[in-house]
Amino acid sequence: MNDLIFRKAQPNDIEEIIGFTQNTFQWGDYVPKAIHEWVREGKAYVALMNGKVVAVAAITLVERAAYLHGMRVRPENRRTGIGEAMTRFLIEESRRLGAEIVTLLVAEWNTPSLNLVHKVGFKEALEVYGGVPTRVKPTKCLSPEEAVGALEEALRSTGGFACLPDDPWTCVRASPQLLLSRALPCVGRGGLYVGRFSFGAAYMDVDGDAVALSN
Repeated sequence: MNDLIFRKAQPNDIEEIIGFTQNTFQWGDYVPKAIHEWVREGKAYVALMNGKVVAVAAITLVERAAYLHGMRVRPENRRTGIGEAMTRFLIEESRRLGAEIVTLLVAEWNTPSLNLVHKVGFKEALEVYGGVPTRVKPTKCLSPEEAVGALEEALRSTGGFACLPDDPWTCVRASPQLLLSRALPCVGRGGLYVGRFSFGAAYMDVDGDAVALSN
């Protein structure tokens, strides 16, 4: 779309972004709460049409991977190709920033978004389940020496993909060293978990939301 301009979001874009993202879902949206931090950290990007912000998204870099999140299109501009154009821009921007792989999460019920990401070339790597885990003390927490081998084996089973122990809604291609730098893995009723991400079921001794590979 030749009439779109893409650039990093600026502080004076924030009010406009909040205006069209606060009621994205029935429960609201997390973007209005996160956008100040994203802009401050230089993660947020916008698409402009005739001087108006019509889309927003963020790129989080984790080692040599980029995670795309928070993609929102102004309601009156949906189904016009803006989402696809914005996604293609974000992929190219991620490569420019040095990313070797780009990932994102899409809810299984979000058919339009699933169609879009498949169209631009994304393929399913993981199926994850998120929510508040069942709090259970671990059988054992691994030493750093034990942890490397356990994480290498777990990552082989996922093709190298995992969600971050301290930010479980960010799922990327990860190394054992990356995961270990954020939390020490434990073994519990649901299998191996590290921080708030479980390679098995969501039986974890953690606070807050968590992500698991089985329910």
